[in-house]
Amino acid sequence: MALLLLLAAGCGGGGEQATGGGPQAGERRSGQPGAGQPGRRGGNGFAGAGFEFPDGGRTAGVPVEVAAVVRRPIAQYFETNGTLEAEHDIDLVARVVGPVVELAAEEGMRVAKGQLLARIDASEVRAQLAVAQVRLEETKADFERMQALFDNELVARDELDAARAAYESALGDVERTRIQLNYTEITAPFGGLIARRYVRRGQFVSTGTQLFRLSDFDPLLCPIQVPERELGRLRIGQPAEIEVEAWPGHRFGARVLRISPVVDADSGTIRVTLQVAGEGRLRPGMFASVFLEMESRPDALVIPKQALALDSLGDTVFVARDGVAERRAIEIGFENAELLEVERGLEEGELVVVVGQDGLSDGTPIEVLQGGRRPAP
Repeated sequence: MALLLLLAAGCGGGGEQATGGGPQAGERRSGQPGAGQPGRRGGNGFAGAGFEFPDGGRTAGVPVEVAAVVRRPIAQYFETNGTLEAEHDIDLVARVVGPVVELAAEEGMRVAKGQLLARIDASEVRAQLAVAQVRLEETKADFERMQALFDNELVARDELDAARAAYESALGDVERTRIQLNYTEITAPFGGLIARRYVRRGQFVSTGTQLFRLSDFDPLLCPIQVPERELGRLRIGQPAEIEVEAWPGHRFGARVLRISPVVDADSGTIRVTLQVAGEGRLRPGMFASVFLEMESRPDALVIPKQALALDSLGDTVFVARDGVAERRAIEIGFENAELLEVERGLEEGELVVVVGQDGLSDGTPIEVLQGGRRPAP
């Protein structure tokens, strides 16, 4: 019993010491996390597990950008590839023998029709022309003399015919030599650009030697192959557009210039030649992405293609309505690289989310960024 009384006295004394040594009600120990009023986390602005906003706890909207549903023309395109060609693209060759004594054109130079490009030594041809002219004078005199004798019935017709043939042959030799003399001057048969110079000054050339490559870049052509099933939708003058890597994002205008009258039996395609407006920037040999307009609608309801929600199996968009996102199923008609035609599901003037729709769900609060409302491109 004595031992029990001693143990009870020891426990009571320890409890009074712990109580007396603690802070009084309403006190907070400095430097200890969690000290303070019950139910608050040290006054750090958080209540429970949620963020305590200055406006009383309202959840902030997801920032987005939107675009208006508008009416505008849209076209359906047949997409393929092609290589640009020049309408006039030829190699100029030498037609006489001799050294090149003058070069008047260089690669990249624009030349006019008839402009001198090069000159081949003409001294030998001029000598041949002089000999031919002397012979012409001699045969002309012989023919005139024979004609007078024949008129007086002093020579037979055979002698007159022989003199006439000699004179006409000499006349032909002079004309042929003059043509050869003209060939010593290489001129441009049409206006264009010197795409390549093959010869050097002083180089000896013979008949058929390549001298220059002359190209006319306006207009440029782009042959493409179109499946025969599209034959009924092809027509001369049909509009098209092309893109090239050298000018990304820019589309050059084109139109159908020629349609082949036959179908390739091996490929089942039709050769269609486009005439391209190069705007001074395109060159033959460029690889082009071609967009041939097959059908157009002048007053379609369209939205930017980027408005489509990627987290849905069907075609859906998010419409901004009263500060929340509303998921909307749509039916798509024509589409191109930037726009979609909406046949059903949206009305003109509604706003669709084009930036920030990732992670949205039906009813998610949203906030349109300042300057983030834009029309369809």
